[in-house]
Amino acid sequence: MGLCIIGAREVESYRTYKNAILIDIREENDYVQGHIPGAINVPAHHLQSYMRQTDKNRIHIFYCQHGGLSFQAGKRYVRDGFRICSLAGGMDGYHRWEMESR
Repeated sequence: MGLCIIGAREVESYRTYKNAILIDIREENDYVQGHIPGAINVPAHHLQSYMRQTDKNRIHIFYCQHGGLSFQAGKRYVRDGFRICSLAGGMDGYHRWEMESR
């Protein structure tokens, strides 16, 4: 299974899916300033430790500010056997979607 790329609209459906974990990989101060509801904060430099302790059978949805860092991190963990999705456009893309859907 490869890295799955999802859009902001799809995040909403994944959030209600009990087997998915939404992970904001930005720094804590960015997370505190605003994040997607239901997301947990695991800064990128703590991902390795977190991923050693989490269930490989769950879907992990990574997002960052623009989408690049979460995509790169996601590729690494897919190679390690995790089920990973990356949010296209990151938090910026999510904000654009929020504004368009109002």
